[in-house]
Amino acid sequence: KLFSLRRTCFPGSLRMAGRKFACGVAAACVVGLGLRAGFVAPSGPSSLSSRGAAEVQLRGAPLSGVESLEQEATSAWSSAVRFFGGAVLGAVLIAGAAGPARADLEDTLIPVDGKGKTATLTKEQLVRAKRLFNNACAICHVGGGNRTNQNVGLGMEELQGGLPTRATVEGIVNFLNAPVTYDGLKDVSETHPSIKSADLFPKMRSMKQQDLVDISMYILYQNFTIPEKWGGGKQYY
Repeated sequence: KLFSLRRTCFPGSLRMAGRKFACGVAAACVVGLGLRAGFVAPSGPSSLSSRGAAEVQLRGAPLSGVESLEQEATSAWSSAVRFFGGAVLGAVLIAGAAGPARADLEDTLIPVDGKGKTATLTKEQLVRAKRLFNNACAICHVGGGNRTNQNVGLGMEELQGGLPTRATVEGIVNFLNAPVTYDGLKDVSETHPSIKSADLFPKMRSMKQQDLVDISMYILYQNFTIPEKWGGGKQYY
């Protein structure tokens, strides 16, 4: 079989929800520490200085009014800095937890056909697939764009709109074997690299069917993981 299928017991959405929850708890702890630092007096040298000042006052040598005001202002400023520092850091962590989490490889289910079959990429497969794509396809399709026709790129919407659909691994593999126009009515193998026209496109002569599968999975993987960039071409790359 061309496809090595892997099934996971727990959906990727549950894993990502768990990560978001953990980040939220960490952020809440940081905010709590910031609040504590802002309102609880430190136990270091500053506290010792305060006790020393109290002992001097008890001995009949009270601090001057100016010195007392300076110490109070310094203490208040330090507390405010610690409080706002903790609050800002906590807000940053909360914002990060609330944002969309990038899916892991094992969480990204790639549609193999139109019947619901899915597959996942391993890290090694992803590296190999990216190399194949960059070597054979990126000259015209950098970043999922289309240098020869900017109206039809490799974004999910364009892939789904093709006839037959190219939004599955089998759909893209079929196209790379024998490409047709977007409406599926005319053969374009003489102008688009393919196995059928390998005599015209040298890079396709060494392509195996598994290579086509890897390239197809890479295209779909990019659509699922960076949909806001993939298909934008040189605008992002």
